[in-house]
Amino acid sequence: MNLDDLLTELQALIDKYADGTPEGTTGDEAAQDEERMAQLTSEIERITNEQKTARDARSAALAHARSAIESGNAAVVSNVPLARSANATGVVQDKTDYAAAYRRAWVKDVATRGGIQLAGGNDFNTVERAAFTHTTDNTGSVVPKEIQDQIITLIDNSAVLFGDASRSNLKNQFEIVRHKAITAGDAGKTNEGVAPTDEQNSFDTISLVGEEIKKTVKMSRKMAVQSMDGFEQYIINEVAARLSVAANAFCHERVGDAILGIASANKVTSGATKKLSKADITKALALLKTYGNPTTKGAIFYGNSDMIWNYLAMIEDTTGRSYFVDEKTEDPAVQGRIFGKLVKQDDSMADGTLLVGYPDLLKGNVFDGIDVQGYVATDGSQKHCFDGYLLYDCGLVVPEAFVEISVKQA
Repeated sequence: MNLDDLLTELQALIDKYADGTPEGTTGDEAAQDEERMAQLTSEIERITNEQKTARDARSAALAHARSAIESGNAAVVSNVPLARSANATGVVQDKTDYAAAYRRAWVKDVATRGGIQLAGGNDFNTVERAAFTHTTDNTGSVVPKEIQDQIITLIDNSAVLFGDASRSNLKNQFEIVRHKAITAGDAGKTNEGVAPTDEQNSFDTISLVGEEIKKTVKMSRKMAVQSMDGFEQYIINEVAARLSVAANAFCHERVGDAILGIASANKVTSGATKKLSKADITKALALLKTYGNPTTKGAIFYGNSDMIWNYLAMIEDTTGRSYFVDEKTEDPAVQGRIFGKLVKQDDSMADGTLLVGYPDLLKGNVFDGIDVQGYVATDGSQKHCFDGYLLYDCGLVVPEAFVEISVKQA
Protein backbone atom coordinates (compact mmCIF):
# COMPACT_ATOMS: atom_id res chain seq x y z
CA MET A 1 0.00 0.00 0.00
CA ASN A 2 1.18 3.50 -0.75
CA LEU A 3 0.93 6.50 1.54
CA ASP A 4 -2.41 7.62 0.12
CA ASP A 5 -3.96 4.19 0.73
CA LEU A 6 -2.71 4.16 4.32
CA LEU A 7 -4.07 7.64 5.00
CA THR A 8 -7.44 6.72 3.48
CA GLU A 9 -7.77 3.60 5.65
CA LEU A 10 -6.72 5.48 8.81
CA GLN A 11 -9.20 8.28 8.09
CA ALA A 12 -12.01 5.71 7.66
CA LEU A 13 -11.28 4.21 11.10
CA ILE A 14 -11.10 7.66 12.70
CA ASP A 15 -14.47 8.57 11.16
CA LYS A 16 -15.94 5.23 12.41
CA TYR A 17 -15.23 6.11 16.05
CA ALA A 18 -15.70 9.90 15.74
CA ASP A 19 -19.00 9.76 17.70
CA GLY A 20 -17.97 6.97 20.05
CA THR A 21 -18.05 3.22 19.63
CA PRO A 22 -20.65 2.38 17.03
CA GLU A 23 -23.67 0.44 18.22
CA GLY A 24 -23.26 -3.31 17.74
CA THR A 25 -19.43 -3.18 17.77
CA THR A 26 -18.01 -5.89 19.99
CA GLY A 27 -15.10 -5.36 22.34
CA ASP A 28 -12.79 -7.59 20.27
CA GLU A 29 -13.66 -5.71 17.09
CA ALA A 30 -12.94 -2.36 18.76
CA ALA A 31 -9.61 -3.67 20.06
CA GLN A 32 -8.65 -4.85 16.57
CA ASP A 33 -9.54 -1.45 15.08
CA GLU A 34 -7.44 0.28 17.73
CA GLU A 35 -4.48 -1.99 17.01
CA ARG A 36 -4.91 -1.37 13.26
CA MET A 37 -4.94 2.41 13.71
CA ALA A 38 -1.69 2.14 15.69
CA GLN A 39 -0.10 0.10 12.87
CA LEU A 40 -1.28 2.56 10.22
CA THR A 41 0.00 5.54 12.22
CA SER A 42 3.41 3.89 12.66
CA GLU A 43 3.69 3.03 8.94
CA ILE A 44 2.64 6.53 7.90
CA GLU A 45 5.26 8.10 10.20
CA ARG A 46 7.95 5.77 8.80
CA ILE A 47 7.17 6.67 5.17
CA THR A 48 6.92 10.37 5.99
CA ASN A 49 10.32 10.32 7.70
CA GLU A 50 11.92 8.53 4.72
CA GLN A 51 10.49 11.10 2.32
CA LYS A 52 11.77 13.96 4.51
CA THR A 53 15.24 12.38 4.62
CA ALA A 54 15.27 12.01 0.81
CA ARG A 55 14.19 15.65 0.38
CA ASP A 56 16.90 16.84 2.73
CA ALA A 57 19.54 14.78 0.90
CA ARG A 58 18.46 16.15 -2.47
CA SER A 59 18.50 19.72 -1.18
CA ALA A 60 22.00 19.17 0.19
CA ALA A 61 23.17 17.67 -3.13
CA LEU A 62 21.75 20.61 -5.10
CA ALA A 63 23.38 23.09 -2.73
CA HIS A 64 26.69 21.26 -3.15
CA ALA A 65 26.31 21.28 -6.94
CA ARG A 66 25.58 24.99 -7.05
CA SER A 67 28.59 25.67 -4.85
CA ALA A 68 30.81 23.51 -7.09
CA ILE A 69 29.60 25.26 -10.25
CA GLU A 70 30.13 28.72 -8.75
CA SER A 71 33.64 27.79 -7.62
CA GLY A 72 34.50 26.16 -10.94
CA ASN A 73 35.09 22.71 -9.42
CA ALA A 74 32.13 20.86 -10.94
CA ALA A 75 32.75 18.12 -13.50
CA VAL A 76 31.95 19.12 -17.08
CA VAL A 77 29.06 17.07 -18.51
CA SER A 78 31.22 15.54 -21.25
CA ASN A 79 33.68 14.32 -18.59
CA VAL A 80 31.05 12.44 -16.53
CA PRO A 81 30.62 8.77 -17.60
CA LEU A 82 27.22 8.07 -19.11
CA ALA A 83 26.71 5.09 -16.81
CA ARG A 84 26.74 7.36 -13.77
CA SER A 85 23.65 9.30 -12.83
CA ALA A 86 22.50 11.50 -9.97
CA ASN A 87 19.94 8.91 -8.86
CA ALA A 88 22.39 6.01 -8.93
CA THR A 89 25.51 7.48 -7.31
CA GLY A 90 24.63 10.96 -6.17
CA VAL A 91 26.83 12.54 -8.89
CA VAL A 92 25.37 15.87 -9.95
CA GLN A 93 26.20 16.74 -13.55
CA ASP A 94 27.11 20.32 -14.39
CA LYS A 95 25.02 21.46 -17.35
CA THR A 96 26.70 24.87 -17.65
CA ASP A 97 27.34 25.99 -21.26
CA TYR A 98 31.13 26.05 -21.01
CA ALA A 99 31.49 26.79 -24.76
CA ALA A 100 29.67 30.10 -24.32
CA ALA A 101 31.63 30.78 -21.13
CA TYR A 102 34.94 30.16 -22.90
CA ARG A 103 33.90 32.45 -25.74
CA ARG A 104 33.26 35.28 -23.28
CA ALA A 105 36.52 34.51 -21.47
CA TRP A 106 38.48 34.52 -24.74
CA VAL A 107 37.10 37.94 -25.72
CA LYS A 108 37.99 39.31 -22.27
CA ASP A 109 41.48 37.80 -22.51
CA VAL A 110 42.13 39.33 -25.95
CA ALA A 111 40.86 42.69 -24.71
CA THR A 112 43.11 42.55 -21.64
CA ARG A 113 46.22 41.66 -23.64
CA GLY A 114 45.38 44.38 -26.16
CA GLY A 115 45.01 47.02 -23.47
CA ILE A 116 41.25 47.47 -23.96
CA GLN A 117 39.00 48.00 -20.93
CA LEU A 118 35.55 46.60 -21.64
CA ALA A 119 32.53 48.46 -20.34
CA GLY A 120 31.35 45.42 -18.38
CA GLY A 121 34.79 44.70 -16.97
CA ASN A 122 37.58 42.34 -18.03
CA ASP A 123 37.57 40.04 -15.00
CA PHE A 124 36.45 36.43 -15.46
CA ASN A 125 33.54 35.15 -13.40
CA THR A 126 33.93 31.73 -11.80
CA VAL A 127 32.37 29.83 -14.71
CA GLU A 128 34.45 31.71 -17.31
CA ARG A 129 37.61 31.06 -15.28
CA ALA A 130 36.80 27.33 -15.12
CA ALA A 131 36.08 27.16 -18.86
CA PHE A 132 39.21 29.12 -19.81
CA THR A 133 41.45 27.08 -17.51
CA HIS A 134 40.02 23.77 -18.75
CA THR A 135 40.39 24.70 -22.45
CA THR A 136 43.89 26.18 -22.15
CA ASP A 137 45.23 23.56 -19.74
CA ASN A 138 47.55 21.92 -22.29
CA THR A 139 47.54 24.56 -25.03
CA GLY A 140 47.47 28.30 -25.40
CA SER A 141 44.38 30.42 -25.85
CA VAL A 142 42.54 29.32 -29.00
CA VAL A 143 39.89 31.20 -30.95
CA PRO A 144 36.40 29.76 -30.26
CA LYS A 145 35.11 27.81 -33.25
CA GLU A 146 32.07 30.07 -33.65
CA ILE A 147 34.30 33.12 -33.97
CA GLN A 148 36.65 31.32 -36.38
CA ASP A 149 33.67 30.34 -38.53
CA GLN A 150 32.39 33.92 -38.60
CA ILE A 151 35.80 35.27 -39.65
CA ILE A 152 36.19 32.61 -42.36
CA THR A 153 32.67 33.33 -43.67
CA LEU A 154 33.43 37.05 -43.92
CA ILE A 155 36.73 36.30 -45.68
CA ASP A 156 35.00 33.97 -48.14
CA ASN A 157 32.42 36.67 -48.93
CA SER A 158 35.07 39.30 -49.70
CA ALA A 159 38.13 37.31 -50.83
CA VAL A 160 36.88 36.27 -54.27
CA LEU A 161 39.36 33.64 -55.46
CA PHE A 162 40.17 32.40 -51.94
CA GLY A 163 36.46 31.91 -51.30
CA ASP A 164 35.96 30.00 -54.57
CA ALA A 165 38.97 27.68 -54.16
CA SER A 166 38.65 24.20 -52.65
CA ARG A 167 39.81 24.10 -49.04
CA SER A 168 40.87 21.40 -46.58
CA ASN A 169 41.80 21.62 -42.90
CA LEU A 170 44.57 19.06 -42.47
CA LYS A 171 46.93 20.03 -39.65
CA ASN A 172 50.10 18.32 -40.84
CA GLN A 173 51.45 17.46 -44.30
CA PHE A 174 49.34 18.38 -47.31
CA GLU A 175 50.12 17.28 -50.87
CA ILE A 176 48.55 18.08 -54.19
CA VAL A 177 48.73 15.50 -56.95
CA ARG A 178 48.90 17.49 -60.17
CA HIS A 179 47.30 15.94 -63.21
CA LYS A 180 49.39 17.31 -66.06
CA ALA A 181 48.32 15.32 -69.12
CA ILE A 182 46.53 12.28 -70.56
CA THR A 183 48.61 10.89 -73.41
CA ALA A 184 46.08 8.11 -74.06
CA GLY A 185 42.35 8.03 -73.48
CA ASP A 186 40.72 7.09 -70.19
CA ALA A 187 38.79 4.34 -71.97
CA GLY A 188 38.49 2.94 -75.44
CA LYS A 189 36.43 0.53 -77.54
CA THR A 190 37.90 -2.95 -77.84
CA ASN A 191 36.99 -6.21 -79.47
CA GLU A 192 35.64 -9.04 -77.37
CA GLY A 193 38.31 -10.67 -75.24
CA VAL A 194 40.87 -7.93 -76.00
CA ALA A 195 42.40 -6.00 -73.12
CA PRO A 196 41.81 -2.22 -73.17
CA THR A 197 44.59 0.19 -73.98
CA ASP A 198 46.48 1.14 -70.83
CA GLU A 199 45.56 4.54 -69.52
CA GLN A 200 48.57 6.84 -69.69
CA ASN A 201 48.42 9.78 -67.29
CA SER A 202 51.12 12.24 -66.35
CA PHE A 203 51.19 13.19 -62.65
CA ASP A 204 53.52 14.87 -60.23
CA THR A 205 53.17 15.43 -56.47
CA ILE A 206 53.99 18.64 -54.63
CA SER A 207 54.02 19.01 -50.85
CA LEU A 208 52.57 22.22 -49.47
CA VAL A 209 54.09 23.34 -46.17
CA GLY A 210 51.99 26.45 -45.58
CA GLU A 211 52.69 30.16 -45.76
CA GLU A 212 52.00 32.55 -42.91
CA ILE A 213 49.46 35.28 -43.64
CA LYS A 214 49.41 38.01 -41.00
CA LYS A 215 47.58 41.32 -40.76
CA THR A 216 47.36 43.71 -37.82
CA VAL A 217 44.29 45.65 -36.68
CA LYS A 218 45.18 48.81 -34.78
CA MET A 219 43.00 50.95 -32.53
CA SER A 220 44.07 54.37 -31.25
CA ARG A 221 43.92 55.02 -27.52
CA LYS A 222 41.05 57.46 -28.11
CA MET A 223 38.80 54.67 -29.39
CA ALA A 224 36.39 53.24 -26.83
CA VAL A 225 34.59 49.89 -26.85
CA GLN A 226 31.18 50.06 -25.25
CA SER A 227 30.51 46.39 -24.61
CA MET A 228 32.01 42.92 -24.88
CA ASP A 229 29.64 42.09 -27.76
CA GLY A 230 30.69 45.24 -29.59
CA PHE A 231 34.38 44.48 -29.11
CA GLU A 232 33.92 40.87 -30.26
CA GLN A 233 32.17 42.00 -33.44
CA TYR A 234 34.84 44.64 -34.05
CA ILE A 235 37.58 42.02 -33.85
CA ILE A 236 35.66 39.65 -36.16
CA ASN A 237 34.98 42.34 -38.78
CA GLU A 238 38.42 43.97 -38.74
CA VAL A 239 40.49 40.77 -38.69
CA ALA A 240 38.38 39.33 -41.51
CA ALA A 241 38.77 42.53 -43.55
CA ARG A 242 42.55 42.52 -43.16
CA LEU A 243 43.10 38.82 -43.77
CA SER A 244 40.73 38.67 -46.75
CA VAL A 245 42.91 41.02 -48.77
CA ALA A 246 46.10 39.13 -47.90
CA ALA A 247 44.61 35.64 -48.38
CA ASN A 248 43.11 36.55 -51.76
CA ALA A 249 46.34 38.14 -52.97
CA PHE A 250 48.21 35.00 -51.90
CA CYS A 251 45.87 32.79 -53.97
CA HIS A 252 46.55 34.93 -57.05
CA GLU A 253 50.27 34.72 -56.34
CA ARG A 254 50.06 30.93 -56.29
CA VAL A 255 48.00 30.80 -59.51
CA GLY A 256 50.73 32.80 -61.22
CA ASP A 257 53.55 30.72 -59.72
CA ALA A 258 55.83 28.92 -62.17
CA ILE A 259 55.62 25.63 -60.24
CA LEU A 260 52.26 25.65 -58.46
CA GLY A 261 50.33 27.76 -60.91
CA ILE A 262 49.33 28.14 -64.54
CA ALA A 263 51.16 26.30 -67.30
CA SER A 264 53.35 28.70 -69.31
CA ALA A 265 51.41 27.91 -72.50
CA ASN A 266 48.24 29.19 -70.80
CA LYS A 267 49.66 32.68 -70.27
CA VAL A 268 48.62 34.55 -73.40
CA THR A 269 48.50 38.12 -74.74
CA SER A 270 45.64 39.83 -76.55
CA GLY A 271 45.83 40.06 -80.34
CA ALA A 272 45.19 43.82 -80.48
CA THR A 273 46.81 46.66 -78.55
CA LYS A 274 44.81 47.91 -75.54
CA LYS A 275 41.78 45.90 -76.58
CA LEU A 276 40.17 42.49 -76.03
CA SER A 277 38.37 40.67 -78.80
CA LYS A 278 35.99 37.74 -79.03
CA ALA A 279 38.87 35.67 -80.42
CA ASP A 280 40.95 36.37 -77.30
CA ILE A 281 38.20 35.06 -75.05
CA THR A 282 37.36 31.98 -77.11
CA LYS A 283 41.06 31.14 -77.41
CA ALA A 284 41.40 31.28 -73.62
CA LEU A 285 38.36 29.05 -73.11
CA ALA A 286 39.75 26.57 -75.63
CA LEU A 287 43.00 26.30 -73.66
CA LEU A 288 41.24 25.25 -70.43
CA LYS A 289 41.55 21.61 -69.37
CA THR A 290 40.25 19.59 -66.41
CA TYR A 291 41.48 16.08 -67.31
CA GLY A 292 38.21 14.70 -65.95
CA ASN A 293 38.51 16.28 -62.49
CA PRO A 294 35.17 17.51 -61.07
CA THR A 295 34.51 21.24 -61.47
CA THR A 296 31.12 21.94 -59.93
CA LYS A 297 31.50 25.74 -60.00
CA GLY A 298 32.42 25.77 -63.69
CA ALA A 299 34.81 28.21 -65.35
CA ILE A 300 34.80 31.75 -63.93
CA PHE A 301 36.34 35.01 -65.18
CA TYR A 302 38.19 37.22 -62.66
CA GLY A 303 39.17 40.84 -63.28
CA ASN A 304 39.19 44.22 -61.55
CA SER A 305 36.58 46.86 -62.37
CA ASP A 306 38.78 48.48 -65.02
CA MET A 307 39.24 45.18 -66.86
CA ILE A 308 35.55 44.25 -66.66
CA TRP A 309 34.01 47.55 -67.77
CA ASN A 310 36.69 48.98 -70.06
CA TYR A 311 37.70 45.78 -71.83
CA LEU A 312 35.46 42.75 -71.27
CA ALA A 313 32.17 44.63 -71.51
CA MET A 314 33.39 46.36 -74.69
CA ILE A 315 33.62 43.14 -76.73
CA GLU A 316 30.78 43.46 -79.26
CA ASP A 317 29.30 41.46 -82.12
CA THR A 318 28.90 42.80 -85.66
CA THR A 319 25.69 44.61 -84.72
CA GLY A 320 27.33 46.47 -81.83
CA ARG A 321 25.78 44.39 -79.07
CA SER A 322 28.04 43.47 -76.15
CA TYR A 323 28.73 39.79 -75.49
CA PHE A 324 28.87 40.72 -71.81
CA VAL A 325 25.53 40.38 -70.00
CA ASP A 326 25.05 42.53 -66.88
CA GLU A 327 23.50 39.89 -64.64
CA LYS A 328 23.64 40.24 -60.82
CA THR A 329 23.32 37.37 -58.35
CA GLU A 330 23.29 37.11 -54.56
CA ASP A 331 27.10 37.00 -54.76
CA PRO A 332 28.15 40.68 -54.72
CA ALA A 333 31.36 39.86 -56.62
CA VAL A 334 29.39 38.70 -59.69
CA GLN A 335 29.09 41.48 -62.27
CA GLY A 336 27.57 39.44 -65.10
CA ARG A 337 28.30 36.73 -67.65
CA ILE A 338 30.11 36.35 -70.94
CA PHE A 339 29.64 33.28 -73.14
CA GLY A 340 27.67 31.76 -70.26
CA LYS A 341 30.53 32.04 -67.77
CA LEU A 342 30.32 34.09 -64.56
CA VAL A 343 32.39 37.28 -64.41
CA LYS A 344 33.56 38.29 -60.92
CA GLN A 345 35.15 41.53 -59.81
CA ASP A 346 38.35 40.74 -57.95
CA ASP A 347 40.36 43.72 -56.75
CA SER A 348 43.46 41.55 -56.31
CA MET A 349 43.75 41.39 -60.11
CA ALA A 350 46.18 43.82 -61.77
CA ASP A 351 45.09 46.30 -64.40
CA GLY A 352 45.15 44.89 -67.92
CA THR A 353 45.01 41.26 -66.79
CA LEU A 354 42.11 38.82 -67.01
CA LEU A 355 41.98 35.39 -65.39
CA VAL A 356 39.62 32.57 -66.35
CA GLY A 357 39.55 29.06 -64.98
CA TYR A 358 38.12 26.40 -62.72
CA PRO A 359 38.44 27.44 -59.03
CA ASP A 360 37.56 23.90 -57.90
CA LEU A 361 40.98 22.83 -59.20
CA LEU A 362 42.78 25.35 -57.01
CA LYS A 363 43.31 23.15 -53.95
CA GLY A 364 44.19 24.81 -50.64
CA ASN A 365 44.69 23.84 -47.02
CA VAL A 366 44.35 25.77 -43.76
CA PHE A 367 47.09 24.38 -41.52
CA ASP A 368 46.45 26.73 -38.61
CA GLY A 369 44.17 29.63 -37.74
CA ILE A 370 42.28 31.82 -37.88
CA ASP A 371 44.11 33.09 -34.77
CA VAL A 372 43.95 36.48 -33.05
CA GLN A 373 46.51 37.88 -30.60
CA GLY A 374 46.19 41.17 -28.75
CA TYR A 375 48.96 43.44 -27.44
CA VAL A 376 49.83 47.10 -26.87
CA ALA A 377 52.29 48.63 -29.36
CA THR A 378 55.76 49.28 -27.92
CA ASP A 379 56.67 52.08 -30.35
CA GLY A 380 55.30 54.80 -28.09
CA SER A 381 52.05 55.20 -30.02
CA GLN A 382 50.11 53.32 -27.31
CA LYS A 383 47.97 51.80 -30.05
CA HIS A 384 45.98 48.69 -29.23
CA CYS A 385 46.99 45.98 -31.73
CA PHE A 386 45.33 42.72 -32.71
CA ASP A 387 47.17 40.36 -35.04
CA GLY A 388 45.16 38.10 -37.34
CA TYR A 389 47.05 34.96 -38.37
CA LEU A 390 46.41 32.27 -40.99
CA LEU A 391 48.72 29.43 -42.06
CA TYR A 392 47.58 28.52 -45.56
CA ASP A 393 48.86 27.16 -48.86
CA CYS A 394 47.39 26.22 -52.23
CA GLY A 395 48.20 25.18 -55.79
CA LEU A 396 46.60 24.08 -59.06
CA VAL A 397 46.02 20.35 -59.43
CA VAL A 398 45.77 20.89 -63.19
CA PRO A 399 48.18 23.54 -64.55
CA GLU A 400 45.92 24.07 -67.59
CA ALA A 401 42.87 24.72 -65.36
CA PHE A 402 43.40 28.49 -65.65
CA VAL A 403 44.35 30.91 -68.41
CA GLU A 404 45.82 34.38 -67.88
CA ILE A 405 45.17 36.96 -70.58
CA SER A 406 47.32 40.09 -70.62
CA VAL A 407 46.15 43.05 -72.72
CA LYS A 408 48.91 44.13 -75.09
CA GLN A 409 49.95 47.65 -74.13
CA ALA A 410 52.17 48.57 -77.07
